Amino acid sequence: MGRELDTPRNQPPFREVTKTHTSDVETFKSGDFGFLGNADNDRVIFYRAPLRRQHVPLVQEKLPYVEIVAMYGGADGTMVRAAVAAGAKAIVVQGLGWGNMNIPMFEAVQEAIAKKVAVIVSTRVPNGRVLPVYGFKGGGKTLKEAGAVMADNLPPQKARILAMLALQKTSDPAELQKLFDR
Repeated sequence: MGRELDTPRNQPPFREVTKTHTSDVETFKSGDFGFLGNADNDRVIFYRAPLRRQHVPLVQEKLPYVEIVAMYGGADGTMVRAAVAAGAKAIVVQGLGWGNMNIPMFEAVQEAIAKKVAVIVSTRVPNGRVLPVYGFKGGGKTLKEAGAVMADNLPPQKARILAMLALQKTSDPAELQKLFDR
């Protein structure tokens, strides 16, 4: 038996849901997490509750500027440097696979971190987590060692929102990582 969405406590698991089609009415999917519930004509019913809930209060009227920069073949770090120059307080890098990037992008990330700009590594892959696994220059392990934050299973757009909220309180990479791990 499912449960109805009837109280603020019964909010849908937004961390797990993403829009997967531009116009399909059945566009919202939860990937690896399975079927969430059903939207009938009379009500929305959820068949499971999310295990990972997080509330980060909005305490400022204006949130910090956080940019998203994509990693792609031939990326040279120019966009990371441009985000830093434009005043970004954090940059979410949409990495490859488990959160990897090429050497030029890695070097730009190192420069951003040296300038006290938080760097959060996400992935363009729709399912799975970013993890500090590969030890090559630009691999997740070297990014973590350089001070980057791993976005866990959050896609870039959701990682950006969490970063904006988190930066209201801290820019410390270890503290930011705790929020992304929740």
